[in-house]
Amino acid sequence: MQRRLVHVVPLVVAGCALVAACSPGSDGPSRVAPSVTTTATAAAGAPDSGETPAGALPPDAVAPVPAPASCTSITLVEGAAITSEELAACLADHMRWARSGHQEVRLAGTTTRVDWVLTDEGLHALTDREPGGRVALTPTRGWIEDESGWVEGDPAGDSEAALAAQGVDILRSSLDPTFLDAMIRLAPGFTVDGREEVELADGTTTSLWAIRADAPFPTFADSTTTELVVWTPTPGPTARIDVTSTTPGAGEGTSTTFYSQWGELPDLAELEELAGEIG
Repeated sequence: MQRRLVHVVPLVVAGCALVAACSPGSDGPSRVAPSVTTTATAAAGAPDSGETPAGALPPDAVAPVPAPASCTSITLVEGAAITSEELAACLADHMRWARSGHQEVRLAGTTTRVDWVLTDEGLHALTDREPGGRVALTPTRGWIEDESGWVEGDPAGDSEAALAAQGVDILRSSLDPTFLDAMIRLAPGFTVDGREEVELADGTTTSLWAIRADAPFPTFADSTTTELVVWTPTPGPTARIDVTSTTPGAGEGTSTTFYSQWGELPDLAELEELAGEIG
C-alpha cells in the first residue's frame, strides 16, 4: 500500500509546489458534508422510483444556469491586463458553474486523468495515474487501489489506512476550485498575449488566447513559478494551463493540465458501487 501511495504523492506535491493552499495554515475547501454522496449514475439493477436517493447526485446536477459574472467582466483583447483576482475568480467560478468535467495532468513523464463532479456537498472524482494507480473520492471518503483491490482511507485506522486518508485528503484539496483560485491569485497579474495554435490532449491543435503571468512569483516553500499560461477560447472554459516552476535541489519542471468535457456528467458508476459496497 505504501508503494501505491508513493505514486499518489507526486501529483499532490506538484500542486502544492504551485500554491501554498496545501500548507497547514491555509484555508482549504470544506471537508464537512451533510451526507456521503456518490454519482449521477444509478447502481446497476436499481429500480427507478422517480425520486433521487439520499446522497445521490440529482438528475439536474449540471442544469444550465447563467454564466458567472466574474467571467463576463473579462474581455480578451491582445495586450489587455487582467488582475490575478479577476482571473482567479473567473476560473474557479466557471468550474463551480460547470459542475463537472475531465482533466488530464501531464508532469514528469506521468499522465493523470480525472473525471469529476461537484455537488452542494463537495467533490466526487475518479483519478487514474499512469504509471501509478487509481484513486476514488467523495466529499467525505476516499480509496486508493493497490494490488489487492481498493483500500479505504481512515485517519484512525492502521498505518496503511491513515496514509491513504492523508493522500486522498490532499488530492481532494488540489482538485477543488479553491486550489485553482489560490494558485492564480499568487501571480502578480496577467496579460492577454494574443492567440496561438495550441496542442490539446488528443494531439489536435486549436487557436486559443494566451493569458500569461506578468512575472515569476514565489509559491510553496522555496519554489518559484517562472511561467504560468492559461489557454482559453473565451473567459472561463479553460482548455489548458501550463505551469513551469523551479525548486532548489529539484530543478525546473513543467506541468500541463488539459480541461475538457465541461458540464458533461462523467461515468462514475464505479465510484457509486464502491461507496455502496463499503458503506
